[in-house]
Amino acid sequence: MEIQIEFGGFYGFHDDYIEDRCDTLSIDTDDVNWHKTFIHYSVAWVHRFTDMTGIELFFIGLDSPRYYNFRTDNIIAKVLPDVVQHLMTYINDEFKEWANPQLQSRSGFHSFYNGVDDLIERSKDDDDDKAILLGMVCNYLIEVMEVNEDIYELEYDIIELTDKTTNNE
Repeated sequence: MEIQIEFGGFYGFHDDYIEDRCDTLSIDTDDVNWHKTFIHYSVAWVHRFTDMTGIELFFIGLDSPRYYNFRTDNIIAKVLPDVVQHLMTYINDEFKEWANPQLQSRSGFHSFYNGVDDLIERSKDDDDDKAILLGMVCNYLIEVMEVNEDIYELEYDIIELTDKTTNNE
């Protein structure tokens, strides 16, 4: 099953760490192939998530918005069936307290769900809803297990452009 993880994205969070690393390594940011660097970073981030949580995920891709005014990048990851069951064990009262406000309608936001219990119930019969629920569990684990703390220690490659006339893709 594929899920999306809101890991913080590259607009105003993880990109700052990459730019700092470029400065440390004396790499001109104009010479960086950002797309490939973001992929390398995301793969390393998924490994970090797995190491810190014990939840094995497999990097599939990066979902980057066309415009960053509504959301930032998400990691697309594959979850194996036995890991799905493991993730479901994190659905407890603390998770529900964390998740419920995100799934309730409020001024300026209309939710497709009537709280987390509604999502849990729908996820029993719908894989799309289950993917949303499992993504939320991963987002919860990012916070409670402090996956993004000390992120500057993450090891990844900065990919430089081989030809400065090449587009950054």
